[in-house]
Amino acid sequence: MYRQFVLWIFLLVFTGVKAQELNCSVTVNADQISVSNNQVFKTLETSITELINQTKWTNVDFKEHERIKCAFTILLTEQTGTNSYKGTIQVQASRPVFNSVYYSPLINHQDNSFTFRYTEFQPLNFNANVYESNLISVISYYSYLILGVYADTFSNQGGEGYLNTALTIANQAQQSGSIGWDNKRSTVTRFTLVDQLLAQSNETFRKIYYSYHYDCLDSFEKNQKTAAKKLLDVTLTLKELYDSNPNNILVRMMMDAKSDEIVNIFRKNRGVDTTPLISVLKKVAPNNSKKWKQIYSN
Repeated sequence: MYRQFVLWIFLLVFTGVKAQELNCSVTVNADQISVSNNQVFKTLETSITELINQTKWTNVDFKEHERIKCAFTILLTEQTGTNSYKGTIQVQASRPVFNSVYYSPLINHQDNSFTFRYTEFQPLNFNANVYESNLISVISYYSYLILGVYADTFSNQGGEGYLNTALTIANQAQQSGSIGWDNKRSTVTRFTLVDQLLAQSNETFRKIYYSYHYDCLDSFEKNQKTAAKKLLDVTLTLKELYDSNPNNILVRMMMDAKSDEIVNIFRKNRGVDTTPLISVLKKVAPNNSKKWKQIYSN
């Protein structure tokens, strides 16, 4: 009955009065560059906000309070020419946890290869069939990535269609020659990130992400000890992914989003033995070793 009810909640998210899907906060920081007209960046911030929040990205229906919370933070580091800029973009998104006020982080990704051209007041409109500009492509790509990962946490591989749209955008943008879209297996690019999410070899990862949220977090308020045990078992399966591919960018993506959450859950007394968990976390995400030390076996 509980699982049926949660599924019903999910269906409500994708039915009802039509509204845009994303509720995004956009910040453009241009403190590191010097230009004669700083107002252009405020205009850019407003234009990107409107592009994300006023575009109907899908054919499914969201109610106003069900829109996905996300944030895009753009840090401009260089003006490379007239109306041309270089910088980074950090993308964050979260998901509500059933029967709680808690939002679980889904994505916390920093893209260091962001370049674009922008003239103040130029319209930013997304067209799925046409490459308009690198700025529009990057923003729309991450919008669909958020939709895909979000849907994956409510239904096993439920975000397939949205991720395929993100892949189409990446393929179109590759033709522009802009950085960040390369098909390089050794580094995390926009293409490789969504390509790996869709790869058959990574179906296990998407099942893990689904189970982590739907089977574990969504039942946490019902029975914390049982949910923590399930969450422990799910997280331990990351070792198999890591052993088969130590450079798996999806494991890295998950740890970037989930490290603080995992620590907060398991450093409290949940009645589970965290010794094997700490061992796995140190192996798959050694960069977070200081965080993992906050977890102690109960």
